[in-house]
Amino acid sequence: MRSAKQPLRCYETTHGPLSASKIKTENNLIMKKFILIFVINIVFSLKLFACSYTPESFCSTSSSFPENLIVFGKIVSIDNNGINLEVIGLLRGEENRTTIRIWNGVDFECNGNWSMSASELGEINHTIIVILPKILEKKSEWEVLGDYRRPDFFGYTPDLKVENGIVSGLISGNASSPYKAEKSDYENFKNSWETNQNCASVVLNTKNYNLKEIFKIYTMSNNKFKILANSSIKNQIEIFNIYGLKIESKVFVVKEFEIDLSSYTSGIYFINLKYENNKLKTFKVIKK
Repeated sequence: MRSAKQPLRCYETTHGPLSASKIKTENNLIMKKFILIFVINIVFSLKLFACSYTPESFCSTSSSFPENLIVFGKIVSIDNNGINLEVIGLLRGEENRTTIRIWNGVDFECNGNWSMSASELGEINHTIIVILPKILEKKSEWEVLGDYRRPDFFGYTPDLKVENGIVSGLISGNASSPYKAEKSDYENFKNSWETNQNCASVVLNTKNYNLKEIFKIYTMSNNKFKILANSSIKNQIEIFNIYGLKIESKVFVVKEFEIDLSSYTSGIYFINLKYENNKLKTFKVIKK
């Protein structure tokens, strides 16, 4: 109970005393703000957990999607809606086309607006092994029935890199931190699929497959780039734009070679260097 000596206090503002209804309204607003902050924190925490989910290996992913095509191919062009993949070999499924279309998938907002962009599978002339879902029902306006969609990598590993006959990526083990790619000979990998239709006999190699650094590239200005080779042997250079169009091709036998893109528009370009019986090294450069 209030003491007889204690005066009755009234909440006041610059506009005069607050009525009971106004106090109730303000309390309701404060409560709503607390609830909103609480809900936002829960949603953010769940999203953070989901987007940091440890993925299954490629072999496990292939078992999770037994109906999907598994193809070994080379990326031959890239555009805003997807990529074109030249088929080198089929590990599972049937496909008669020599070049197939992989459209961008539907973004689930874990990695920004382009997290399901097909171009993230690699750059022009990169070779990959990828698990591809066929488009039987359109999920976006750009898709074409009968083509393929960028595979979902949320919790999965649907693609592996292939370079100089070596397959690398999360092949059959567990994701670790820091991540270390597993490696296997492509012929061994292919034979396992041809024999077992799975990864049962894939042998992971412990051999160090780090490639000898043949070339280095340096930015000289917004238009010029310098390539340094470790020997004066015959090398061929090809320059492609973002659409896969070859815009320049030259042969050089010196250790230093300069590339001048000043006559071309600003954008992304891919520089292919062929050496030692058509071995390939690709660089991506950005002209500002």
